[in-house]
Amino acid sequence: MRVVVAGGGLAGLTAALRATELGARVTLLEKGESPGGSFVYSSGFVWSYRDLPTFRREAPGGDATLQRLILENLGPGLDWLESAADTPLTRETGNPLTFGARFDPKRTVSALVERIGASGGEILLHTSLEALLDDAGRVIGVRSSDQTHAADAVVLASGGFASDPELVGRYIIGGPGRMRVRAHPRSTGDGFRAALEEGALASAGLDEFYGRNLPAPPAEFPPERFVEVSQLYGRYAVAINARGERYADEGADWSETALTRATAHQPGLYAYYILDTAGLEGCVRERTAREMVETARSTGGIVIEAASLGELADRLGERGVPRDTVLRTLDGYNAAVAAGEEPSPPRTGQARPLSTPPFVAVKVAPSITHTIGGLAVDAGCRVLRKEDERPIPGLYAAGVEVGGVSVGGYTSGLASALVFGRIAAESAVADGQVQRRV
Repeated sequence: MRVVVAGGGLAGLTAALRATELGARVTLLEKGESPGGSFVYSSGFVWSYRDLPTFRREAPGGDATLQRLILENLGPGLDWLESAADTPLTRETGNPLTFGARFDPKRTVSALVERIGASGGEILLHTSLEALLDDAGRVIGVRSSDQTHAADAVVLASGGFASDPELVGRYIIGGPGRMRVRAHPRSTGDGFRAALEEGALASAGLDEFYGRNLPAPPAEFPPERFVEVSQLYGRYAVAINARGERYADEGADWSETALTRATAHQPGLYAYYILDTAGLEGCVRERTAREMVETARSTGGIVIEAASLGELADRLGERGVPRDTVLRTLDGYNAAVAAGEEPSPPRTGQARPLSTPPFVAVKVAPSITHTIGGLAVDAGCRVLRKEDERPIPGLYAAGVEVGGVSVGGYTSGLASALVFGRIAAESAVADGQVQRRV
């Protein structure tokens, strides 16, 4: 049996190796100069919520069937990854709501690539997916940038469309502007577009994404610093937009995904995180807000310090944020907190006043790591047809190419890569065996 996998990130490498283990002849197409995808820029944590009620609470709009698949298959998947590629750095996630493991991304990718080659699999670099080949409604291969590849099954694992400005503008931003990509630049929707042209059904959540607020320009930093430069302390700050107004619940979720998404809809696609001395000592994942602010400063980011809120408002005013609105916003927030009332917008968790000088404002901008929406699939990761919501024969998806898992919240994209990569390969091989017997 012949299987073509489009995309060489964790999802594609997982699908390719699992398919070779099951006896398939595998060709993996990777459009970049090396495999690994965005996995190599990540912290390496592969995790899931500990139970389905928690999963549903944290991502209430997500597909419950897919969430259950991740929950039930991640443990065996982690064991498989350890035996196939690498020993985890830790089996702790640092979050009591979750379980999982942390792997060294570069070592893991190298080991997977070696195993694929040793198993007879083929990896073609600088080779991008351009279209699916079809015969009477069945996918029979792909056309790549340099040739055609016949196949009994195709697994799409090209990483969503985070790096395609047109698709991001159409589905996510809904207007002008462009977000920085907090991932590799090759996830330009190749698999998503090809599947839609084949009549595939898009999932829910196309307007959502996972990302981080990073230091805004003129800050500069290489991809290797994406994790380090993330400004992950909104829960200790007051976030205001270019109009000087609070615009979101800074503590809505532990990953601060909701705050990042809200920033992407603000004028100019930026915001300022405002902290006092107490807020700077807040700790997230063993790093203080002060340390993250200093990292932003080290990249050339805009960090403003002032001895009073009035002075801070003056300094922000010099940068185009209305001074009087800033003061009105911050004074109103402090007054509500002091009175034990809910500020507006409401805030989850403990609302801390901005009261201890000096005060700091850090300019942040949203970045996109991966999309939440994508292709609709069944429990076997078979891509569904828009016309009748039945599987398109021969077509499968893995990783964040599978959409709708985290709608309304967030869960690990690397878990989707590992779990759906294995399931897609197993379904493809099993379906091929059935097809040959017919």
